[in-house]
Amino acid sequence: MRKTSFQYYLDQLYERFRTLDAGQVADYIPELSRVDPDGFGLALVTVDGHVYQSGDSREAFSIQSISKAFVYGIALEDKGQEGVAAKIDVEPSGEAFNSISLEPVTGRPRNPMINAGAIVATSLVNGDDGESRVERILRRFSDYTGHELNVNESVYRSEKETGHRNRAIAHLLRNYDILEGDPEQPLDAYFRQCAIEVTARDLALMGAALANGGVNPITGVRALQPNLVPRVLAVMATCGMYDYSGNWIFQIGMPAKSGVGGGVVAVLPGQFGLAVYSPRLDVKGNSVRGIAVCEAFSRDFGMHMLKVTRTTTTSVIHSTYTAAEVRSKLNRDAACTEYLQDQGHRILVLELIGDLMFVSAEIVASSTTEAMSDRDCLILDFTRVAAIDQSAAMLLSELMKALIEHGKSVLVTGSDRHFAFRQSVRNDFRTSTAGPNLDYTDVDRALESAEGQLLEQAGLLAPHHAPVALEKQPLCRNLNGAELALLRSLLEEQHFERGELICREGEPAEHVYFLESGRVSVVLQLDNRHDHRLGAHAAGWVFGESAFFKGHRRTADVKADSAVRLHQLAPARLRSLDDPVANGLLNTLLGNLAELNLGRMARSNNEIRILTR
Repeated sequence: MRKTSFQYYLDQLYERFRTLDAGQVADYIPELSRVDPDGFGLALVTVDGHVYQSGDSREAFSIQSISKAFVYGIALEDKGQEGVAAKIDVEPSGEAFNSISLEPVTGRPRNPMINAGAIVATSLVNGDDGESRVERILRRFSDYTGHELNVNESVYRSEKETGHRNRAIAHLLRNYDILEGDPEQPLDAYFRQCAIEVTARDLALMGAALANGGVNPITGVRALQPNLVPRVLAVMATCGMYDYSGNWIFQIGMPAKSGVGGGVVAVLPGQFGLAVYSPRLDVKGNSVRGIAVCEAFSRDFGMHMLKVTRTTTTSVIHSTYTAAEVRSKLNRDAACTEYLQDQGHRILVLELIGDLMFVSAEIVASSTTEAMSDRDCLILDFTRVAAIDQSAAMLLSELMKALIEHGKSVLVTGSDRHFAFRQSVRNDFRTSTAGPNLDYTDVDRALESAEGQLLEQAGLLAPHHAPVALEKQPLCRNLNGAELALLRSLLEEQHFERGELICREGEPAEHVYFLESGRVSVVLQLDNRHDHRLGAHAAGWVFGESAFFKGHRRTADVKADSAVRLHQLAPARLRSLDDPVANGLLNTLLGNLAELNLGRMARSNNEIRILTR
């Protein structure tokens, strides 16, 4: 199978922007000027723990200012919201990351995302000195990433030796008593936290933990108290991209944080963390490729956090089963039935539910890609789906492309209420020679079609007009020659054209029908516009069995789906014949009917178990 649809998209983004060479690496920290300017990695981690990576996603680089958001969360845990608010405001400064943006009277930094606020946040982390604070920061960061992190000593020394402006800021903060004691201790800890090494995958996982309410979605470890997650995301949204923050939230619409090491992490709450590593920076200190990737991602998938949409449901897959477990309502001959029991697993049905957005559609795409590796046909049911947004439509369309390119067939049911989705899929396949069939009204009809494809490939699907001899029909099993001859003498042949009514609901049940050729459906009229199919029968089956019992009326209509030839039997006439052959014939017919009904009941019970599991 081809890569998952989203992995394919991420690789396309990488190829699309890898030649973008605008911007320069940070040179005010000498060690950062030595990094490869062409390094480029992308990673995305969803809240259910799926990880997607492309390019240099495992290349280590210094976290730099991205650490500010996560250290701010630690400070909130350690000192409480009021304690932190007394030292750091949360107003956007509209100024560069290293600006001296303090309140005129109190000296309080404008927000924790500029250097002044970040140095104060580091000072508020629990610890007796700078070293113990760094140890705590490393431990908490490891809760986010699921593994131990280290400080790059070369980057740390380089920052410490050249960080004169930060040193001046720290001493100015001490002058206002925002920092207490020796300002060099929290400053040194701040230099070290900025030199912590991470990868794009690490950052994406840290973002995913915030998207997941503070819990690492892979390890299940809590990295931040849930009530503090909105506070951290709020300052990321308003201040995380420095003096580009307003444009960022306007254009891209996700809480984010950048660092001069080349990293950018963006978070869509409830859905994923996205990270990009590319050290070429613009004049504001943000990764050029990082911004370009996030802009494309937000635009392509409609990921702006202020876009009005419904919440993703907890369970996107209502039910999953194969045609070996649940077959269509069409009763086929014995050979076809046996083959479908043996090979029906090659048809997979996914009944979806709720609102389909990025994460829910990604769950469908990733799980389906794996499940379809040894199957031939996928049926996607949208009957219970309330809404499908742009991102979900794109992912599902890519899934269909991947499957069809590998020779699979895709049947879609219940999508008639989702016009935009259907139009999007049709546009995506307008130049393709093959595409999904979007026009099935329900799973039953799609299953029947998929079964037909499977049987046709095996050479077992007989045309509707092919006759099935009376002795081959299940109700006639074990009849001897005399009984079969008597039965033939009692039958009356009838013909119906497609669409004609054979039996009507409410009529007296006087005849049993042996279907020699063609196909019929048993339908219940729910209203003037809609018929609900209760079952269907191919040539070789019997219907109208209630006529074997006195006083019954028809409980549903039976219509011809094609040209039909059948033989009707009046059980009352058979019962009127008082001879051993007639009695033997009636007993055998009733015994076969009982076995057929027991088989139907067992099958129905099994399907109920599967559909409600």
